[in-house]
Amino acid sequence: MRGVPFYGVLVGLERAGEPVVGAINIPATGELLHAAQGQGCSYNGRRARVSPVAQLRDALLVCTDAESMAKYGRGAAYRRMVAATKLQRTWGDAYGYVLVATGRAEVMLDAITSPWDAAALLPVVTEAGGTLTDWRGTPTVHGGEAIGTNGLVFDELLALVGERE
Repeated sequence: MRGVPFYGVLVGLERAGEPVVGAINIPATGELLHAAQGQGCSYNGRRARVSPVAQLRDALLVCTDAESMAKYGRGAAYRRMVAATKLQRTWGDAYGYVLVATGRAEVMLDAITSPWDAAALLPVVTEAGGTLTDWRGTPTVHGGEAIGTNGLVFDELLALVGERE
């Protein structure tokens, strides 16, 4: 985008409508994650694990675009999440989920997603020990939105979601 060589390649495989294999490649940083249901998640040949941070007040929250939260009816929830977390950054799209799956961030938010993007993310994040759900807390790639967490802050974060504006 605009000559910046920072992007992610996402490949996912569904079986009977359920995402079971996922891979995320970030060519600019040389990062490759891949996971298969029940087989764990690998990060450049090593086991990938989410962070041990257990409370939002110590968490790093990342999102693709803070401005899009309000555009898609999640502005108030996003502001509550920002107030509850230690740090916030916009490491967007696939890279935010790479950060969660490798323990460098605790929360990744997307106000809008497509199944062809999220299909790779669900196996990667969950096999690294985290959660990938829609904003209602349902594990799905078909919700049109996504929240990825390290699992430990999931309940606390979900309590902040509320209704769409």
